[in-house]
Amino acid sequence: MSTHVELRLPMAEISDLAVVEGAAIDIGTSHATAELGGLGRRASLLGLRSWSVEAGVRLCADVLALALTYAVVQPAGTPAALWAAVVLVSFAALGLYGHRLRLSALDDVPSILVASVVGLVATYLVLSPLRPGVLAALLGGSLLLVLGRVVSYSILHACRSRGLLRRDAVLVGGGSQAADLISRIAQHPETGLHVRGVLGADGARVSGAAIHGDVAALPELVASGAIDTVIVGDASSDEERRVIEALRNCAGGTTEIFVLPRLPELSTLSHDEVGGVPLHKLKQSRSRLRMAVKRGADVSIASAALLVVSSVIGLAALAVRLELGPGVIYRQERVGLNGKRFQLLKLRSMRPPPPGSSSEWAPSAERTGRTGAFIRRYSIDELPQLVNVIRGDMSLVGPRPERPEYVDKFADEFPSYCHRHRAMAGLTGLAAVEGLRGDTSIADRAYFDNWYIEHWSLWLDVKIMVRTARALLKGTGG
Repeated sequence: MSTHVELRLPMAEISDLAVVEGAAIDIGTSHATAELGGLGRRASLLGLRSWSVEAGVRLCADVLALALTYAVVQPAGTPAALWAAVVLVSFAALGLYGHRLRLSALDDVPSILVASVVGLVATYLVLSPLRPGVLAALLGGSLLLVLGRVVSYSILHACRSRGLLRRDAVLVGGGSQAADLISRIAQHPETGLHVRGVLGADGARVSGAAIHGDVAALPELVASGAIDTVIVGDASSDEERRVIEALRNCAGGTTEIFVLPRLPELSTLSHDEVGGVPLHKLKQSRSRLRMAVKRGADVSIASAALLVVSSVIGLAALAVRLELGPGVIYRQERVGLNGKRFQLLKLRSMRPPPPGSSSEWAPSAERTGRTGAFIRRYSIDELPQLVNVIRGDMSLVGPRPERPEYVDKFADEFPSYCHRHRAMAGLTGLAAVEGLRGDTSIADRAYFDNWYIEHWSLWLDVKIMVRTARALLKGTGG
């Protein structure tokens, strides 16, 4: 029988619990939470270092291969230097420095060839023409890059197998596939994974699971830093919704999340694998780098757009002033990122409501004049929110912000609604371009907003902005 330990042991003993057969940590206890926090701080540092070291080893191998290529091409070193710089940037863009469980130089060959060709094209465009000898040397550099990957991956496999580059993992879902996956991970130490436990109704029954508990404890376990990797297995149908909620409550950062596909034998979308078992890697949309890129794009585009449309805003404001009187700008409290409240800016489009009205902002034909109807139809009343974007209250693309009283109401009725606040509120959003504005389904809005957050990319933002522009030209606002 397994013994439930409340983690009152010294830290030296706690660190060995993962390999002591018969000892188990029930993370549902308060003592476990406190001690896991202490263990997590040490484990998270090791996990972050292993991830960085692996990227550094690959980068060093690539730089060495490129340096050898540069030496061969001398004295015409400028073409090689330009080619090498473009290749390194292409490698980063193609994800060749990201963390992977399966390391294979053969898997990298297509990306290496693509990066080499891109480098050759860029070099030719800048320094045309290239001598045949230089061209042959640069092509030979691609072979050196492949050989460098072979050597670096051999080093990383050896370090992972010896536990020097380890990532602690927990499985979510203690069904029949959990034991099989644990066995496969144990058979392939070159992945660097070390299973700490299994969360779920049957987690305590899985042999070798040092940590077990309820699925709802996953966010706390991730926040403690005790694990670096989450693998979602065969959770029961009753647990699926709770697993989704738990994953959405997990903080971002260095924790990786993999999902075992429903039909692994037929899966063709594998991003990684362990012993032939495909795993889909979920995006970490809230990483600091990705958010910094998005924020930079927001400020740049919003600032330029504000200059372009300033005359439109000025003319609209004048028309509003003439039709509705003083008070051109309307300020209203809305809820944004992480529940933070801010003052949203709009051009006023309606007359003040009569005393005792239940809502001062609900669309009303009686209170909306010609100017108000026009600026609402083409969403000109929303343009002052470019200032909100520049100030950092909002993003160009994201879930549309709602008033605090409605946020509380919708969160009680639709549990997934509150997860919209994982991202910064947007001037436009996926739900908005899908036609979910005004009096439409809140459940559908929450679905599309959460889908956007979990599939975010810069290109997705571009597509949403293009669809928004098309809707504005058609005058489908309101």
